[in-house]
Amino acid sequence: MKKLLLNKMTGVLCLLLICVCAAGCADQSQATDVASAGDTVQVDYKGYYDDGEVFDSSYERGEPLEFVVAAGQMIPGFDAAVEGMAVGEKKTVRLSPDEAYGEWDESLVMTVDNSTFAENSTPVIGETYYTLTDQGYVQFTVVAINGTEISIDTNHPMAGKTLNFDIELVAINPADV
Repeated sequence: MKKLLLNKMTGVLCLLLICVCAAGCADQSQATDVASAGDTVQVDYKGYYDDGEVFDSSYERGEPLEFVVAAGQMIPGFDAAVEGMAVGEKKTVRLSPDEAYGEWDESLVMTVDNSTFAENSTPVIGETYYTLTDQGYVQFTVVAINGTEISIDTNHPMAGKTLNFDIELVAINPADV
């Protein structure tokens, strides 16, 4: 009887030991740790147009981009693409203008007087300039010059364009840490 009880106890102890070892040896990192709103993340990315022309790349700069997820620091589609990614995950996304810099808007092309520019400044068609407004700095491009009248386009240079991104999530610094 003692031998039978001893055998059963030994079996239970072995099973318990196996469970403890399995739990201790298992990867304790959360496989579900993904980028969430408020987390600071680092991503490597390449941005390119449909024709393959690269317009930006963290790889070329040799440094990942860091931003806070869902804090309005990134274009909406890029932000949404990163949210839910896990470290090491890669994805390619194609963003419509609505998910990026918006549609090109004719009402954002306007005519200003040459006196708007600094005294010793000569505006050049195709050049991009910045001006300080009540809403902060605004970027604009000179599109035409007609005497003292200058037509400027305040649309973002990528407005109306479809953008592609190859994204790799490099690191997550959770918001609650």
